[in-house]
Amino acid sequence: MQPNGGETHVENKLVRRFIYLSCLFAFWTIALYPAGGLAANFVDLDGNELPHGKISTLHPDSTLVVQTSEVTIMLEKKMPAPQTTGEAPPAADKESVSPPGSETGGPSGDTKAGETVVAQSPFKDYTHESKSFKDLEDPFAEKEKPLPPLRDPVEGYNRFMYNVNEKLYDYFFEPVARGYRNVVHEEIRLALKNTFDNALSPVKFVSSAIQGDMHKSGVVLSRFVLNSTIGIAGLFDVAGNEYELENVNEDFDQALGYHGVPNGPYIVLPFFGPSTARHTVGRVVDSFLNPTTFFSPSFLVGAGITVEEKVNDTSFIIEDKKSIEESAVDEYESVRDFYHQYREGLINK
Repeated sequence: MQPNGGETHVENKLVRRFIYLSCLFAFWTIALYPAGGLAANFVDLDGNELPHGKISTLHPDSTLVVQTSEVTIMLEKKMPAPQTTGEAPPAADKESVSPPGSETGGPSGDTKAGETVVAQSPFKDYTHESKSFKDLEDPFAEKEKPLPPLRDPVEGYNRFMYNVNEKLYDYFFEPVARGYRNVVHEEIRLALKNTFDNALSPVKFVSSAIQGDMHKSGVVLSRFVLNSTIGIAGLFDVAGNEYELENVNEDFDQALGYHGVPNGPYIVLPFFGPSTARHTVGRVVDSFLNPTTFFSPSFLVGAGITVEEKVNDTSFIIEDKKSIEESAVDEYESVRDFYHQYREGLINK
């Protein structure tokens, strides 16, 4: 006798339910037992196993340990303390999770089976020390060495001598330099400036050597040889234009400052202008290293060469000096501060 359609439908439905329950049982068997995968047991801190149905009934402040065949995971659940007005928010709850094969939750640890691993929460406490705007530092700001103080104990004399030099400039050097600039072509004035600068090579070489800077000493020596020969006694800066050997600005005052000799009081010299006690000593030493001192046939010839150098240099800075005079509130203080910053900048290079 053939079964009717209703009985066949019931049998098929029972078969499908049996297959579904068998698959579900097989899945949980593989997932929860060591023979098929990772087994997990829930125990308290005393090692007593807890039934799965009682896990949700634990006290909120309890500590739960999940123990597997590979690693033991500790979960700490803390109830947040009641907040009062003005208090900072509490720190985030700590949940320690460490996957298999990791010592601290990373992929390359050495955690052994049965070991308890406590990982820190990635959330930090909201409480932190506030900083004012002045306390914040710019990480990209350059660290500048502070300027040493410049004393001016004889300011009355210095202002007097500054005015004398200004009168000398206004009534002699500026008119002569303007006429000289109008008559002598700029290329010739540049050539003369290169010659005077080349004559100071012994001063630069000795200063660089005293500071122990062999690189600068080599550059000075190379520039002197090239410019004195190919550059025709220094008229042309062959070393700088053709061989990219940049000029070096060194003198004995910078050598003294490099070795920690204090600058001393500020003083304005007749004709030479702003200076310090240390710079004055440096000028004297530099004068003995200057070839003009040795090769001048007389004092008057040497003085004439010095005046010519002064006029030639002034022809390049007439407008710049006029701009400083127009913008400065106190010309004496402006020149003094500019001189101090300029000289200390050369020493710190």
